Amino acid sequence: MRVPEDLSPPERLLWAAFNEGGRLDLAEGRDAHTDVRRAAEWGPERRVRAAALTALLRGVPEASGGVTALCLNGARITGTLCLRHLRTECSLLLENCSFDEPVDMAHAEVFSLSLRGSRIPGVDAYGVLIRGDLVLSHVTAGGLGLFGARVEGRLWLVGARLTRADGYALDAPDMVVSGGLYCGGGFTAHGGVNVYGASVGAGFDLDGARLVNSRGFALRAPNLVVASDLTCRNAVFMGGVNVFGAEVGGQFWLNATRLTNTDGWALNAPNVKVGGGLYSRGGMVAEGGVNLYGARIGAGVELQGGRLVNRRSAALRAPHMTVAGDLTCGDGFSAVGGVELSGCRVEGRLSFRGADLSDAEPGALTCTDAQVRAFFLDRLRSAPGVVSLSGTTVEVIHDDGGFQPEHLDLDRARYVVLTPYRPARERITWIRRGRTGYQPWCYEQLAAYYRRIGHDEDARTVLLAKQRHRRETLRLPAKLWGHLQDVTVGYGYRPLRALGWLGSGIAATAVFFAIHPPKRATEEGAPHFSAPAYAADVFLPVLDLGQQRAFTPQGVGQWVAWAAVLAGWVLATTVIAGVTRNVVRA
Repeated sequence: MRVPEDLSPPERLLWAAFNEGGRLDLAEGRDAHTDVRRAAEWGPERRVRAAALTALLRGVPEASGGVTALCLNGARITGTLCLRHLRTECSLLLENCSFDEPVDMAHAEVFSLSLRGSRIPGVDAYGVLIRGDLVLSHVTAGGLGLFGARVEGRLWLVGARLTRADGYALDAPDMVVSGGLYCGGGFTAHGGVNVYGASVGAGFDLDGARLVNSRGFALRAPNLVVASDLTCRNAVFMGGVNVFGAEVGGQFWLNATRLTNTDGWALNAPNVKVGGGLYSRGGMVAEGGVNLYGARIGAGVELQGGRLVNRRSAALRAPHMTVAGDLTCGDGFSAVGGVELSGCRVEGRLSFRGADLSDAEPGALTCTDAQVRAFFLDRLRSAPGVVSLSGTTVEVIHDDGGFQPEHLDLDRARYVVLTPYRPARERITWIRRGRTGYQPWCYEQLAAYYRRIGHDEDARTVLLAKQRHRRETLRLPAKLWGHLQDVTVGYGYRPLRALGWLGSGIAATAVFFAIHPPKRATEEGAPHFSAPAYAADVFLPVLDLGQQRAFTPQGVGQWVAWAAVLAGWVLATTVIAGVTRNVVRA
């Protein structure tokens, strides 16, 4: 390759190293100047014009087949490096360099590119094609534009520091990375990261990253596709994360992550698909709430110890979410703003064991029309004010004495087991906490549960409470009739009360007529008067002992006899009504 005559000494060294397949290190022996932050102090011996680099790269086809890489370390590159539409099989390594002007690589095609440790005002790599790795680790840049870029290897941004005031610090929508995308190790992006519609062929690592955006989401990644894990452990997202419709083939890690968004959801992930689990162990903080509407999680969801805050809506919003494993929100988990899980499907356990839900405003835990295998509401640090399980199907509900919400809606809820066992009178307080008033379904479900475990007396107590609650909704005549049935036979669920009232009525009638015996109605064939037999004959409408026909009460005795007959008929009617109700139910 012919060497231009106007090259400076460092440029001639670079051309020579390139032709020999070597590396030019202009920082060698100059440790005090290795830090690119002091590039302004570097002398002419470390300056390379961008035009010289461009001429060298565009002349690569003239070089021998042994030339494979241009390697330059510790140089100050003056002018604008324009590689737009460049096509080369050469690798380009410009490491620990300082660029005076932005780099233009739009639609370029290179074998591999490394700018590791360099300082760059900005990079425009729209539609770039990198056949190997793109290494931008520890870069300090004013912004990276990778819209539509294709990286057939891996993309490294470990420890990079990106800052842009008028757009995304890393703007890479529709980018395709065949390998992994690594943004950990102290990666910062003031201006946020935009990977809308991007595709990553391995994992996406944001562990320890710090993303800040005051104009929108700190991480904008709707429809992102990640073949393996998406890891955001110990990361900070000031502006929140948007992964609407994203697909993650492995696990989604949010351990000890802090997300803040004053204008929307801290984590906005509706319709997200995660092949593994979603884990936020170690106390994730989401100021702005978490939206998992319609999410599909292939394993479990763990939110233990997390603090979710949303003053505008539910702190955890996950209607119609499907979880193949457990959904655990315990061990100090708190949701200021409430929890919305209507229509969700949890194939394992849904656990709030050890959660603090007292700060919820309006204090609601809503899980209507859901399907859950086991629901844990025990050992709560504090219960929410409102719990709605209307229409939910659950096999087992675990609770304890600390679960005492102000309002509990169990209308149309189906459950098989309540554990631990608690007497019916304690469980009835559950039903009476319903906001919607009388709900017969709740009583029927609770009675069915007691019958399944062989506690028939508890079942009858529940059904009696049902009739008493229903009575409160009736008009006055029906209420009076209900009170009479309740007092006499407990609506048929306390039949022995009838014997008590019967015995008391007969005894009182017998005592009166023993003191004030009636006169004989006829002398012929009349039986001997017996006060108990006469009282029984008068009191019981279906019994005929001949006493009532043979003797006629006088004066006050007539009123007593009529009262006894009326009381007998009323008692008989209420007994028949109550017994019929029980027989029909049986």
